[in-house]
Amino acid sequence: MRDNKYNGWTNWETWNFKLWIDNDESSYRATLELAERCGKKELSKELRLWAYDMIEATRLECGFFADVCNSAVKQINFYEIAESYLEDK
Repeated sequence: MRDNKYNGWTNWETWNFKLWIDNDESSYRATLELAERCGKKELSKELRLWAYDMIEATRLECGFFADVCNSAVKQINFYEIAESYLEDK
């Protein structure tokens, strides 16, 4: 199993990002569809781009909250999340 650091995930940021995907039906279905077409590396890259797209959508261009969001996204282990979706296929 995984090296348990936060609920079985690398860290809180990774767990929280995965939780939000899983708890939003359209995000979950979109991720499953991506997982059907992608390998770990490509799915990981797509998830990372998606996270940064979400930051852009909030229009946080600079300042404290932009720094906090960008810092949190950098902590997410997208590869681990991709791996979990591919294991669930």
